[in-house]
Amino acid sequence: MSFSFDSLQALGMVGGFLSAFATLPQAIKIIRLKKAESVSVGTYFVLVASYVLWLIYGVIDGAVSIVFWNVIALFIGGTVLYLKLFAWKEDKDAD
Repeated sequence: MSFSFDSLQALGMVGGFLSAFATLPQAIKIIRLKKAESVSVGTYFVLVASYVLWLIYGVIDGAVSIVFWNVIALFIGGTVLYLKLFAWKEDKDAD
């Protein structure tokens, strides 16, 4: 199967968009409820680390779409991780 450059760019842009915004629903839920107790720190740590590595790769390779989408993904994923670790600690004495 052969793709033209434009087809590949479009495919990459759609894939990047979906990857970048995959964690947005979780971020919105955390912000709305001001609770992050059900968020896995391990999962978000791995996600944020992967965004950083893809960002480095994109910069080295000069791949603008990879850099663009991973900056967005890093911001959203990093926000979730920050909120989980620092902003809204669970009240362990509530129960």
